[in-house]
Formats: sequence, C-alpha cells, structure tokens
Amino acid sequence: MKGNLMYNTTTQHIGRRTFSLAALGALALSACGSGQRADFEETGGSDASDGGGSAGSDAGGATAPDATADLPRLEAGFTVEEFTKDVTVASTLQPKNSTVITPTGVLSIDRLQEIATVSAESVGLEAEMGEDGEALDLAPADGEVLRAVELSFTPFNGGEAALDEASPLTDISISMGGSQTHLAEIDGEYSTRNLISVPKDGSASLVVSSEGHDQMVDLLTGERQADEVAAAYYRSDRVQEPHHTFPLSVDPFPVLYSDDADSEVTTTTSFQAATLGLTAWTETTGWADPGSAWLVMEWSSAITISTEIPGLVRATDYSAAASVTVDGETTTDEIHEDKLNLNSSNKSGERTLVVAVPVDVSSATVSMSGGFSLQIDPGVYEIEGSLDRTFESEDLTVDFPGTGSTPSAAPSDGGGS
Repeated sequence: MKGNLMYNTTTQHIGRRTFSLAALGALALSACGSGQRADFEETGGSDASDGGGSAGSDAGGATAPDATADLPRLEAGFTVEEFTKDVTVASTLQPKNSTVITPTGVLSIDRLQEIATVSAESVGLEAEMGEDGEALDLAPADGEVLRAVELSFTPFNGGEAALDEASPLTDISISMGGSQTHLAEIDGEYSTRNLISVPKDGSASLVVSSEGHDQMVDLLTGERQADEVAAAYYRSDRVQEPHHTFPLSVDPFPVLYSDDADSEVTTTTSFQAATLGLTAWTETTGWADPGSAWLVMEWSSAITISTEIPGLVRATDYSAAASVTVDGETTTDEIHEDKLNLNSSNKSGERTLVVAVPVDVSSATVSMSGGFSLQIDPGVYEIEGSLDRTFESEDLTVDFPGTGSTPSAAPSDGGGS
C-alpha cells in the first residue's frame, strides 16, 4: 500500500531566498525482500565530519565560498516522498547501526545520501529563473542539510507480503523542531525513498513505534539510537537452538499374577529443550523492562506407558516440568494431567516458558523433571512395590556468548514474531 504523493503550495518571498512548504501526506514503506539484513561493518562515511556538507578550505586554510549562497532556499524541515534517484549526490553515508527491529519485522535504512541542491522539478515546485535564463536549483534552509533516505520493512511472517490481522503494526514518524509528523502505518512489506531537510545539529529523528514503544534513528547520520527497552534485539547470538533431548529413565513396575511374576509396566519419557532465545517483546508479556530481556524457551515432553493389562492399570497424577535458572533465580513451567490413557504414546505437545532476565545474561541452566502414579484394579493382578515414579534430568547449560551490538533479526518467540 502506497501513500498518496502530495506536494504543497509554495510562497515566494523577497530576495529569491525562501520557499514555504506545508506538511506532506502519508509516506509508505515496503520491504525490498524477506530476510534482509544491513551490513554492520563500517565502510566509509560522508566527507563532512558533521554531516552538514560544509564548504571545504583551500591549501592555504581559507574557507571556500559557499556555492549555494545565492540560491533560493527550501523551507526548514522540507520533506517529499518518492524522491527521484536521478539527482547529483554529494556523498553516501554508511551508518553502522541502520536497522530497527520491531515485534513484527525489521526496518532498514538501505541508503542515506547527502544532497547539496535539488531542482525545483524534482520536488514538484515551480522553478525560479536566474539572470541567464536558466532554472535555479534549490538549497536547504540555513542550518540544514538535505538527506535522501531509502527505507524498507521486511516482516517476520515466513515470506508473506502482508502481516496477519492480529500482528502488531509499526508506525513511522518524523520528529523535528518540537513536532512529530506521522508518515506511515506498516502492515506488511514496504519501501520508499524520501528527501528530508534536517538540522545540522542532529535534532531530527525517525521515530519507529510499535506496541507503545518508540525507537529512534538520527536522520542526520542514519544511526539507530541506543534503547534500553529494545536492547535484547541487538545482541549478537541471541537465539540458541540446542534441540537437546534429556536422557531420563523410569524404573519399571513389576506385575504379579496370583503372587507370581507375570509382566512389567514400562515407561519411556522424552523431554527436549528446542530453542532458547533472548527477545525484547513477546505477545504474552509485551516489552521487557529497561535493561532486561525475555528469555523464551520452547520445550516439549512425551511419555509412553506400556502394559499387557491396559484394562486394569491406570496412570494418574502425571506432571512434567521444565525449569530455567539464571543468576540463581529459577522459573518453572509445569504440566499436570489427572489421568493418562495407556496408549502407545501420550504426548503433551510443545510448550513455551518465558523468563525475565538481565539483558546482558551470559548463560542459562535448563532441567526437566516429572512423575506419575499407577492404579490397578483389585483382583488377581497386583503391582509389586511403590506405585509412584519420579524422574529428573541432569542440568544443561546454554551459553549466550555475544554481548555486542550485531543484531540477530531472526525471531525467537514470534516477536519479533
């Protein structure tokens, strides 16, 4: 879905210096493709240290004249969507942290260019003619520079172009000069290229909002600003996939027939910790607290109880538990079943355990446990010994070695889900 291209009327002022532009209409963003990631290695930057495109100086140290001094000026904060690529580029900036991860996808600054001047035609304005009869280019307002920003959004939805109706939306706005202007509501793939006149002091930001939390990108440099709430998204190696099956053994139940050994009731259990991931947001818990993260573990359990006398034996009071311990604090997710049918397999299915942890957590300890009881109808059959069984695994330590800022865009829980 694209926003309507809108140009506002302009008012020419005395001295051919200023053009006035009102606010623009909606800006649309869509993704260039799924699975896109930014390159976080620094590959260079603008020639101007402050991003302002300041005039250089000659070998003698004298300041070179401003080539735009006599050009008409755009209004402060001038913005236009769907900006042309057919334009002279002064420099291309290479921000290190140019992606914003949201609960439903990744917003990327794919290209950020410094533009010295633009033609009136390229921004939908009426040209002013110079003394030689040629159309004059337009320069940014005093204290501002022009940025051509290419944005894309890639959703976490298995390659589908649109998010489902239940997924959180992402909103894009520009914050500048004490006001915030909404640009787009993203509900799937988006991409756009926009021209924005931004202050040289770095006070203009792209605001990326989702589920009540804002993340900010400096429009002068393209750098995402540090964010304590969303910090887990930007840890490296934040998703671990051990797919570890815990070896658990359960002693059999000897079955007697008229006080003689007859058969056994045997039990096979299977517990697995599939994935453990650090994330900043989940659908059930919302955003993490500042300085914290959600540790999300996907786990499963299954139990098989076999007997030659199924009509007489019942399994009751079944429990299966997965525990995660971080910094001495243990959180447990537990299944309870009052009765298990003695089929070839009794599976509990997959479960999710969500734990609040420090965002810089380096390891987590996982364990599994459970138990059940048997009942047998009175008669010639009886079970020798205790009718209760418990089982407990050894601990598994899962490390999260990366504490750097290279983000893993892959969702661990669906949120990014």
